[in-house]
Amino acid sequence: MNKDYTRKFQQEILKIHILITACCFVFILFIYFYMDYVYNGAFINFLQEYFGWDFAHFALRNQKTIIFMIIMLVILLNSIIVEIYAIQKISRVFSQIKILFQKDNQRIVLDDSLYELENDLNELKRESIENEKKAIDEVQHKVDMIAYLAHDIKTPLASVIGYLCLLDETPHLPEDLRHQYTHITLEKAYRLEKLINEFFDIAKLNQTYTPLHKEKIHLLYLLEQMKEEFYPLISQKQQHIEIDINEDLLINVDAQKMARVFNNILKNAFHYSYEKTTIFIKAYQDESYTHILFENEGETIPPDKIQNIFKQFYRLDESRNSSTGGSGLGLSIAKTIVEQHQGFIKATSAKHHTVFDVMLPLHEL
Repeated sequence: MNKDYTRKFQQEILKIHILITACCFVFILFIYFYMDYVYNGAFINFLQEYFGWDFAHFALRNQKTIIFMIIMLVILLNSIIVEIYAIQKISRVFSQIKILFQKDNQRIVLDDSLYELENDLNELKRESIENEKKAIDEVQHKVDMIAYLAHDIKTPLASVIGYLCLLDETPHLPEDLRHQYTHITLEKAYRLEKLINEFFDIAKLNQTYTPLHKEKIHLLYLLEQMKEEFYPLISQKQQHIEIDINEDLLINVDAQKMARVFNNILKNAFHYSYEKTTIFIKAYQDESYTHILFENEGETIPPDKIQNIFKQFYRLDESRNSSTGGSGLGLSIAKTIVEQHQGFIKATSAKHHTVFDVMLPLHEL
């Protein structure tokens, strides 16, 4: 919303102009009503005494011209006084703006007529400091995550190498023991794959901000394709994906990026759903948005956690050794992509049901 920060300032300048003009008007009236004494009498005597009779006679003969010159001089002084006042005010604004770039708690203080500008500049400074701190924290968190992942990768990698060496160097290993070692190796390989995928999530974080290449696509076909890709994953917990979407429903999106959004939401639903449950995907349109709903059955997410669920590196399970969750970037990336499409994403959770609502605008905003 555009604000007229100078409205009060303009009113103040106008008041000063009116005040000086009124004073001048009173002064001129005074000269007019007391012309004989002020001009023809005392004033002419003053000129004669100090500047001589010739100059006094000239002033007496050109009375109207002198009065006009006095009026013009008063008007000029009026403008100069107000300009000096305004320049002082503006100079104070510029001197205070320097505080905007200082990373401290010092407030910007302006005159009362510019209080709206003062409040907004202080708010801008506060947000700038908070955003800078947030950026530093995110970078540090990213560095920490890479360090954690690099450390975590060593353990499953060492196990994979160790068990593979046992299998390779022991040709006459009993079948049951060989099967046990193979199973352990496979589990460690899966863990290694998951950690590597987290590395890719962090590496792709900056790619989220690349330009969009929008096209109209059938939502149902995109989700059906993703359903097939998720089949090996959801079959591990005997889960199902059920899609209830009109075949003719079109969305105008960057297909690859929107596929990442749906992929990240489905991964989250898979990890936090109960076994043998169904993940429901529905869609409908209102006057402004296409709503795409992902509903899964699992533990209810507390209100304090659901507020942070879209923050970078946030994990519902804070333990890094947990088998659920990843780097904590999936939902954050999804939110960023949806917002790039001028849409919104929100999550609600109650009575063991969690719903993600992806809202995409029907028309360009």
